[in-house]
Amino acid sequence: MQSIKRVATRTAMAVALGATVLAVVPSSASATEAQVQYWTYKCDDGRACVYHTDGNVWNIEGCGVSGLNDYYNYAKAHGNSFRIFLTNGPGGYKTVDVPAWTEASLPSDWRAYRVQVFC
Repeated sequence: MQSIKRVATRTAMAVALGATVLAVVPSSASATEAQVQYWTYKCDDGRACVYHTDGNVWNIEGCGVSGLNDYYNYAKAHGNSFRIFLTNGPGGYKTVDVPAWTEASLPSDWRAYRVQVFC
């Protein structure tokens, strides 16, 4: 009979492996939703990136729409083109398009609420 400690260790490892696989493999349930997003200090290869007003960089990998809810002052398409949706309050909406392999300034007093990566 296996010890409880050995069974618990194997179970924990299986759960960790499963969580890793789920984080790495994109879901096929929604092809319109961008999959992987993370903060870093630079725009990584192949990503759509928005630069927060505090200097951190939000990297978006994959195609489709994902939410944003903060203030950014710069965008870089280090791969696919994308569109950022901005608002400055009731009735104030606009978009900024960032073609592939280009950069764009963003009005830092407008809140970005969505980004759409085109593939």
